[in-house]
Amino acid sequence: MKIQEIFKEVDLINVNGSMEREISSVYYDSRKVDKGSLFVAIKGLKSDGHNYLGEAIKRGAKAVVVENGLLVGDFKSKIRNPKSEITYITVRDSRKALALISANFYGHPSREMSVIGITGTNGKTTISYLINSILKVNGFKTGLIGTIDYRFDGEIIPSSHTTPESLDLQQLFKRIAVSGGKYCVMEVSSHSLELDRVYGTRFETGVFTNLTQDHLDFHGNLEKYFFAKARLFKEYGLKKVVINIDDPYGRRLIKDIKAERALTYGIKEDADVKADDINISINGLKFTANTPIGKLNVESRLLGMHNVYNILASVSTAILEGLSGESIIKGIVLLETVPGRLEGINEGQDFTVLVDYAHTDDALKNVLKAAREIPHNRITIVFGCGGDRDRGKRPLMGKAAVKYSDFAIITSDNPRSEEPLKIIEEIEKGIKQWSVVSGQWSVDDRYIKISDRKEAIEYAINNASKGDIVIIAGKGHEDYQIFKDKKIHFDDREVAREAIRKYKVKVEVKNFTQPQPKP
Repeated sequence: MKIQEIFKEVDLINVNGSMEREISSVYYDSRKVDKGSLFVAIKGLKSDGHNYLGEAIKRGAKAVVVENGLLVGDFKSKIRNPKSEITYITVRDSRKALALISANFYGHPSREMSVIGITGTNGKTTISYLINSILKVNGFKTGLIGTIDYRFDGEIIPSSHTTPESLDLQQLFKRIAVSGGKYCVMEVSSHSLELDRVYGTRFETGVFTNLTQDHLDFHGNLEKYFFAKARLFKEYGLKKVVINIDDPYGRRLIKDIKAERALTYGIKEDADVKADDINISINGLKFTANTPIGKLNVESRLLGMHNVYNILASVSTAILEGLSGESIIKGIVLLETVPGRLEGINEGQDFTVLVDYAHTDDALKNVLKAAREIPHNRITIVFGCGGDRDRGKRPLMGKAAVKYSDFAIITSDNPRSEEPLKIIEEIEKGIKQWSVVSGQWSVDDRYIKISDRKEAIEYAINNASKGDIVIIAGKGHEDYQIFKDKKIHFDDREVAREAIRKYKVKVEVKNFTQPQPKP
């Protein structure tokens, strides 16, 4: 494809070199550049592609794209007066440029399907799985892009980001379209909206779940976080929207939306799609969904009140797509579990072990409340907080953990460059309470600190009794743990299974009675 065609609608500042050159591939990672490719330099959170222009050219780039004002050194003079056969292009915003270049290069594949974007703090993954299940019941070929993985046409690709970089995203759209996909259901993170990863994508439908504190290390404050989420509904020309009206930010958002069709969902407020007669048990959920297409008797194996909301969001989306109530109910029933979302670990033990991705105080509260709705003896929570991420939520998570559980074990999550014990200390601040009477900090004694995550999980399981519920929170489907100097394989589900097997052997040995010799 010629450079001229790739740069349609891109905001150019300066071009030196021919725009008629043929480009065989596009990259933003200089290590992947090959002969005849176009390299787009973008400024990342940790590194800057402008520092790797030389490497890209050595590898055979025919054209390079730089952002105005970010280039320093020798390349400035080369862009002003290049003497090589390389085309140097300066743009106003290289991230937006990359998004449009990618969409142009792959032929705008999002226009060949209906893209459903789901955003909000919690529930995105489960809702995407539910909608995908309903669409499949109706015979549609689909793509699924989100936190756990990217799926289409029987292929599963491990997820690198909740929402991929724009070039990778458009490539995925193309593969989905080529395979006959009529829908793509995707999670849209606040990062992807703020960093223009989805710029140039045509969304048909947008879903807003809720907003609670998360990612403030990136956004700065809750208002900026909300504005980032709201961009999906205000800037992308959505035809259909689904909004959680029980959430205060959802109520704010619905006032500003100018979509052709909109449905609200909820339990408390007067929603278009509302749940009544809710029954929650160890076997799952039952409730009546009052909808514009009539009453739907919903049953699901998913646990907890938060999943009632997730199901309502999927029901609302399916209604906007014109799907029948019967197929909606069937699609919900067929989804028995979502990886790492209150996922049960069963090795024949007489207590319940659940693994969940909850990594905000609101999500932690939701899974603990879900556990409380199940008949139980005692609830133990194992959790931590990620390093190099929103520090403000750490004490909030500590407070939620001890408030809604019977016993909490604070451990490491992905400490990254931070010291695990320092993170644990910040979590602990939410458990300590200032006593006006004594003038001292009083500490809830229903918790312990074990920085090694494997030891923490083993401790929880070794101290569980019949009828207890053990929740291992924070990492869910993840199969790694990130430290300052290394990334190791670590899967909460695997560690829990191994610990339960060892526990069972100990119990069997303890209960074994040596036969007495006959007289």
